[in-house]
Amino acid sequence: MNTKLISICIPTYNRPVELKRMLESIDTTKYEDVNIVISENCSPKQDETRRVVEEFRKTTMFEVLYFENEENIGYDRNIRAIMQRSTGKFSMLFSDDDVFMPGAMDAFVEFVRNHETCGYILRSYKFLSEKGNEQDCLYYATDKEFPAGVDSYIELFDKGVFLSGFTIRTEYAKKYVISDFDGSLLYQIYLAAEVIRRYPSAYSRILISKQLPNPKHFFGDSKEEKKLYKAGLNGIQDRINFASWYMKIIDYIDNKYQDGSGKRLKHYMSKYSFSIVGCGRRKYWDFRTYNQYCYELKKIGYGSSVYFYVYYIGLLLLGKDGCWAIVRFLKKVIGHRPKL
Repeated sequence: MNTKLISICIPTYNRPVELKRMLESIDTTKYEDVNIVISENCSPKQDETRRVVEEFRKTTMFEVLYFENEENIGYDRNIRAIMQRSTGKFSMLFSDDDVFMPGAMDAFVEFVRNHETCGYILRSYKFLSEKGNEQDCLYYATDKEFPAGVDSYIELFDKGVFLSGFTIRTEYAKKYVISDFDGSLLYQIYLAAEVIRRYPSAYSRILISKQLPNPKHFFGDSKEEKKLYKAGLNGIQDRINFASWYMKIIDYIDNKYQDGSGKRLKHYMSKYSFSIVGCGRRKYWDFRTYNQYCYELKKIGYGSSVYFYVYYIGLLLLGKDGCWAIVRFLKKVIGHRPKL
């Protein structure tokens, strides 16, 4: 088996239709550089998923490696499992319910080839809301390189939460296999933190993936996740638990290296907490629930900057749709996420 430059790693659960759509969106012509690794997490629709993969194999020129877990091991453990099964020099994690942007993968392969000394590559992506609004999620005005170290870790930490296109050097990721964050839904964030601190990283403005609206989530189905989540992150405690895991990972890294990075990164997270605060401004939550949610965010460390309170008040007065319209406008004018 020849080592590929990139393994597209797809942890999948109970989404055969969406997986088929995702696989059919992989339109790169660089078959010698890319293979596909799929880890099916013992879902009720496992047989359907297997048939989707078998049909795809008949028509594709890609090497496809398919695995089935004997039990539902949860989101984070499945990511860990697929990273162990990855054979590419780099592993690109990809959600089964998102798709590749047309024509983007060929250019991204070349970007990775030109940055083979990096341990982590931050991707750009397109977001499509349930109302049909599109937003380009771009972080910088140009492609960018980052040296190994604490400053790069702080700069890049929060940008890896969206899974599709998350690209990391496989051998480096395999060095940091721990179960401390099982159930958090943020294992890839921990991997990026460890790798960015030790190896150079890069950012690509290529919009590699599109996040599609999907009202159905399965978080909470596994043993570890049931301790933290119910009904797919829809309740207030689910949202608080998810937000708190960012801080727990930051504390873990801070305690491990004793370098004072935790306080700096928590302040950075506070400045860019709009999305996290916005998760609490839900139409079926009353103001009291929203206030309680924001109070809990403040308690766990998100209230260290004035921006947190600006987001809180703005979302309270204008609502989620109004604030997102302003964010989309600012990003369109500036061309990337504003630097605060």
